[in-house]
Amino acid sequence: MTVTSTREYKEVIVTHLSNGNPLSLPIHTIHGVKEGPVLGISALVHGDEIIGAEIIRRVYNRLDESNLSGVVKLLPVANPLAFESMTRNTPLDMNNMNRLFPGNKNGWVTEQLAHSMVENFLDHIDVYIDLHAGGAIPIVDYVYIQNDEELSRAFNFPILYRPSNPYEGTTATYAIGKGIPSITVEVGGGPNYDRDIERGVAGIFNVMKKLKMIPGEMTPAPEQKVMTEIATIRPIQGGIMVPEFDFSSVGTVIEGNQVLARTYNPRTFEELEVIRTPFQKNLVILTRGLFHKVDPGDFGFMLGNLDSAEKN
Repeated sequence: MTVTSTREYKEVIVTHLSNGNPLSLPIHTIHGVKEGPVLGISALVHGDEIIGAEIIRRVYNRLDESNLSGVVKLLPVANPLAFESMTRNTPLDMNNMNRLFPGNKNGWVTEQLAHSMVENFLDHIDVYIDLHAGGAIPIVDYVYIQNDEELSRAFNFPILYRPSNPYEGTTATYAIGKGIPSITVEVGGGPNYDRDIERGVAGIFNVMKKLKMIPGEMTPAPEQKVMTEIATIRPIQGGIMVPEFDFSSVGTVIEGNQVLARTYNPRTFEELEVIRTPFQKNLVILTRGLFHKVDPGDFGFMLGNLDSAEKN
């Protein structure tokens, strides 16, 4: 059956802030000319991961609905409060939205946002892509393998991660529980390079080709490594961190027990901490590639153990 292609936009009001302004979720809906699946794409569940919003904008501008089978629903700013403050957590209650799904309409404001996203977005899609990043400073690069490995591989990122203990309370946890094929993408951050934005756009369109939502041949996947063990390193000491490797190290292998970064006290110049690689073959997945202030417990580095990676 052929339908008429259309584009719609609506603001779903979640609540009102103390200043009287509404807190809302922006949802774009693009209807294709033929029947097909409903693909949902979200970004900025964490407010300092802004690259996802730009990836979604470019997808919105480049998608030709006259060739679209199915529906695409876009939620570019899932946590407007965290986005406003450029913080991972919501500043009003300091909650991490991506640990609170399915949310609670009578709970904290972050729980209300999660609940509204479930009711107005996640419960109305057949396939899900959630876009994340390294944050305001680190850069990251991998795709989770969750409940549809072929779709995750179709995003064409060179590094995939099959976690043994997935996080609870995420958008993907909820979607997977509903039987929705889900892809969680971790791309960019820090400088938010244009090449990473374009890789995100290309990944989405390649997934849409696999789903037969748009015409064209899929781009073949590059050589892909599937990690099963990733060490997340958080600095114990705050101060000024001086990295030994820049952002270009993401995706490369550091061999042996090498220094990743040194942190010193900006007042006394005392070296407070030396951070080293944890494995013999360390695949760099997330890194801080710039001289910068660091707080105790910040995301510092993510290193994959190449020796325990799955063999293709």
